[in-house]
Amino acid sequence: MKPKILTAFVVVVIVAVGMWLAKPGPESEPEVGEGKLAGEVSLTAPGEQKTVQPDKVPPDFFLISKDSEPVALSEIKDQYIFINFWNTWCPPCQEEMPELNKLYLEYANKNVKFIFINIAAQEKSVDDVTAYLRKHGYSIPVYLDTRADVAMVYGIRGIPTTIILNPQGQVIYAESGPISYEKAKGLITD
Repeated sequence: MKPKILTAFVVVVIVAVGMWLAKPGPESEPEVGEGKLAGEVSLTAPGEQKTVQPDKVPPDFFLISKDSEPVALSEIKDQYIFINFWNTWCPPCQEEMPELNKLYLEYANKNVKFIFINIAAQEKSVDDVTAYLRKHGYSIPVYLDTRADVAMVYGIRGIPTTIILNPQGQVIYAESGPISYEKAKGLITD
């Protein structure tokens, strides 16, 4: 082997070993200015969803439609209220949507008011929402939360999130994650 190549090889090995030995172990004290993120902070524990509480009356909001006067949630009486927060780009939302559309078609003319809330502030465009509904042939009534203020008041941290109120206006279900047709059906039938 040529002396220059051998010398270069030895230097590379020495530098690599030196760097490996100088690397701090898991129990070493952090140095000032290290610039590493330690993690994140949250008002809830990982996996915990703080939203409206069971057996409580949820915060009020208005349903504003082009065809009628605004209606406050608190004005909807004597029926179940099925509220679902979602977005078009959300895979779990996409997963549950066919079952929720089926539920809507089966129970829309019964004792259930369906309110599907798209958090439009998190969409690229409102046109994406209408295009998504058309593409899949969904009939669900979608309301846009253009400023995400309803989602914020409801404490929505993960989507989809479903909230179900009983005919007395109390929360009987409030969970994030997809809800199945069978689970939802069981909650809205007496």
